[in-house]
Amino acid sequence: MRLAIADPPYLGRADRWYGSGRGHRGGVGRAAAHEAASEWDDPQTHRRLVARLEAEYDGWVIAAAADSLPVYQSFLPPGVRTCIWVKGNAVPSGSRVANQWEPVFVRVPEGRSAHRTGASVSDVLTAGISYRHNFVGSKPYRWTHWVLDLLGYRPDDQVHDLFAGSGAVTFAAEVYELPPSTQCAACGTPITQRPTGRPRRTCSDACRARLARRSRRVSV
Repeated sequence: MRLAIADPPYLGRADRWYGSGRGHRGGVGRAAAHEAASEWDDPQTHRRLVARLEAEYDGWVIAAAADSLPVYQSFLPPGVRTCIWVKGNAVPSGSRVANQWEPVFVRVPEGRSAHRTGASVSDVLTAGISYRHNFVGSKPYRWTHWVLDLLGYRPDDQVHDLFAGSGAVTFAAEVYELPPSTQCAACGTPITQRPTGRPRRTCSDACRARLARRSRRVSV
């Protein structure tokens, strides 16, 4: 499938961090320059991005700022999930109340959202901000691996990083490894193994009971 990861200049911050009003001193905490950055301070530019993703990709994610959530909710299509990234070590701002989370909008590809279509994944990620490359907004590798898990990424999928910036997302996608899994002994569905404890042979209690019934029939 064709998948896209979109980490555009955030609404209300685009020109400040990516354009002519770049908010940094001496290059510290700078963001990657973006062509026509000021256009991303217009909600309609983000609306057009969503429309493009819907038209060109099977699945996609968009990173956004917390205060842009109501704007996105006004034009996101049905079926798009809102997941949460808890970033913890957020860049200090002038506000007394520190913002430490961001929404991530996810269009899971058709056929990859139901139970047993892949490894389970939480809709909340807790991972600190990455300061690699000295770029504001550079996502940690765990963020990219998380969104690929949300999309149900498979090795034969195409993944497009639409806003390469520091290159962190592209590099993280290149080194991404699928979650460890095996096939359910009862139904053949891929199952994720826990990092510790006894390996799982089945994907659910129902399949565990089904396998037990088979064993009893064989023994008789």
